[in-house]
Amino acid sequence: MEKQCKTCGENFEVEKEDLNFYEKMRSPTPNYCPECRIMRRLCFRNERTLYKRTCSKSGKSIISIYPENTPFSVYDQHVWWGDDWDAIDYGQGYDPSRPFFDQFLELRNKIPRISLLNINGVNSDYVNNSEDNKNCYLIFAAQKNEDSMYGRLIYRSKFAIDNDFIQDSEFLYECIDCRKCYQCFHADSCENSIDLLFCFNLRDCQNCIFSTNLRHKSYCIFNQPVSKEEYEKKKREILSSHEKLEEAKIEFENFKKKALVKYSHQVKCKNATGDYMYNCHDVVRGFDSENAKNCRYIADAEGPIDCWDLNNCYYKPELNLDVMAALQTYNVKHSAYVLYTSNSEYSDSLHNCDSCFGCIGLKKKKYCILNKQYGKEEYEKTKEKIIESLKKEGVYGDFLPSFLSPHGYNETLIQEYAPLTEKEAMEKGFNWQNQTSGTYGKETIKEKEIPETIGEVSEDILNQVLVCQDCKKNFRITKGEFDFYKRMGLPLPHKDFECRHQDRMKKRNPRQLWHRTCICELTNHVHGEKKCENEFETSYSPDRPETVYCETCYQQEVY
Repeated sequence: MEKQCKTCGENFEVEKEDLNFYEKMRSPTPNYCPECRIMRRLCFRNERTLYKRTCSKSGKSIISIYPENTPFSVYDQHVWWGDDWDAIDYGQGYDPSRPFFDQFLELRNKIPRISLLNINGVNSDYVNNSEDNKNCYLIFAAQKNEDSMYGRLIYRSKFAIDNDFIQDSEFLYECIDCRKCYQCFHADSCENSIDLLFCFNLRDCQNCIFSTNLRHKSYCIFNQPVSKEEYEKKKREILSSHEKLEEAKIEFENFKKKALVKYSHQVKCKNATGDYMYNCHDVVRGFDSENAKNCRYIADAEGPIDCWDLNNCYYKPELNLDVMAALQTYNVKHSAYVLYTSNSEYSDSLHNCDSCFGCIGLKKKKYCILNKQYGKEEYEKTKEKIIESLKKEGVYGDFLPSFLSPHGYNETLIQEYAPLTEKEAMEKGFNWQNQTSGTYGKETIKEKEIPETIGEVSEDILNQVLVCQDCKKNFRITKGEFDFYKRMGLPLPHKDFECRHQDRMKKRNPRQLWHRTCICELTNHVHGEKKCENEFETSYSPDRPETVYCETCYQQEVY
């Protein structure tokens, strides 16, 4: 079945498996292509744009993902979770003479929003969409970390500064997609390794520099064995100054382009298409996901089962459709920020709820519509009436409309994956935030005056205001950050944390797939004299310089 996307106008295929799932979920086929569906979901997710404002209830100064100019109240997270207010008190009856989503917007502007989602954080005020972090600063979508700063999707790690997508690691700096690593700098897609510097796709290695695709090796530079003394000398040279470090970054990227790569970053996956997946089975278009089974169109997901169209959903969500930000949900559709909730639709910010439709900010409630309490029979009758009206409008089966997002497009995660200008965003029906955070022109040290070596830096740097060489935004060096640089012998960064994050993200493959064929022509492989004919879906576009192999050919060369 082919449909035309209502946003971009492109045709997209609704496959038989999709139709079966939509029927199972009692939902019509979507009106938007997979890419535009992602945009609609992620425009509801602000992770890293933080503001200082006052709590609408206590009047205290707080850190929030909402600026002062919001039409709704914003409560400090501790106040929001408190028992002295209840979102059920704002409930309103459904008016069949008015569009449902207009009534939803009216309710949204009444309900207090939580300032941050920072569960059980200890000395970690500037952390969002995170849980169980201690002594952390500006990490997002993170869990169970200590003494870590500047990163996204960081799990169970300590002393991790400027990293993205890392797990179970210590003393990492400027790394991406690493697991179980120790004291690694500028490492990409490495695992179970120690003391790496500018390395790509290493397993069980230590003391390597400028190396790719090694297994069980130590003391290598450019994949060649060297002595311990040669290794130490090269490492000191690279880390001796900011200038030398920048030169090494360029050298490494050029070297990495020549590396052999597997068509997809998949480990223990079967019948899966996508990238950056671990232990996924029967998954279509999955990205940055693990332990997924029978899912399609998912990203940043952990343990989903029988789910279509998910972003940032964890703790084994099951039978979900078109959901953004969920923890342990069952049979939830077209909703955002639903935690430990089941059998609910078109809702936002629910916690431990069941059978809710069009609700916002409820905790431990059941059979509610627009935050109004109903009996079971009346709830089902009213819900079906609303669904019929949405079907007549042709909007049932799609995610919450973009105008209902409490954020501007430029504040949210989608701006990272599908950047738009203000004009482009507004034309597509998204909101835009003009009151952006950050200061400019307040630096006390000019860009060219930032010390080149860490030996030149004293604790006086903690009192100074620096300026980013790219975006020109001001930033500071924190005490924990300063101690880390001193301990690791690393020069100060010349960019603010957001620009450093964007530099790392540019090294990762896009969340897009191209149909390609393995380019291996080695005659000692199983395909013999013929060129390998294995086909696959890959996030390496045809114009990329890397040598892209199927898994069989790759394993014959690397493992």
